[in-house]
Amino acid sequence: MKWFKHDSNANMDAKLKRLKMRYGMEGYGLYWYCLEIIADNVDQHNYTFELTHDAEIIAFDTGIHKDQVQETMRYMVELELFESSNGIITCLKMAKRLDQSMTSNPNLRKIIKNNHDCVMTLSGQNRIEENRIEESKGKNGKRFIPPSIEDVKKYCHEKNKDVDAEQFCNFYESKGWYVGKNKMKSWKHAVALWHNRKAEVKPDPMEYYV
Repeated sequence: MKWFKHDSNANMDAKLKRLKMRYGMEGYGLYWYCLEIIADNVDQHNYTFELTHDAEIIAFDTGIHKDQVQETMRYMVELELFESSNGIITCLKMAKRLDQSMTSNPNLRKIIKNNHDCVMTLSGQNRIEENRIEESKGKNGKRFIPPSIEDVKKYCHEKNKDVDAEQFCNFYESKGWYVGKNKMKSWKHAVALWHNRKAEVKPDPMEYYV
């Protein structure tokens, strides 16, 4: 897809305002950069709306530190500007922006015009994502939000926990923030367990259950 619709008043969107409040124009620019990457990969063979670049590539292209990219992306997922499942970032809402005028490719124009199958597929993906979100909610009904490295560092400092924040985040991020077969419900609880088990002989983070 060579281009996509961009509302002239997009900067007034409440979610984007929150993004700017926390990460400034750097975060705002990162959002549109990611949408450009996603849109560029949409064609008659690809309707996944997946962000194919990882944090390392995005950091290289934008000049934003990799950790900052990861933290900002987590917040954008929290704001539901993007979806995240098994480490894959998508923007299924972009499907609503498809228009035949966006491409001169006759095959893609035909698909956009008669995209019933595509819409059904996207609806199915949305239902999967909704179910995943429901499964990630704790007993209090709140959705689990992965912490940033800075969040963990701050908590460890406040609670005097001897835990390497970067190692902690990298480990659980590689696991999709799952503990065993279950979605993590409390990262603070997990931090406490890491702290308590550190004194034991040959601690194994794989055994920590939350």
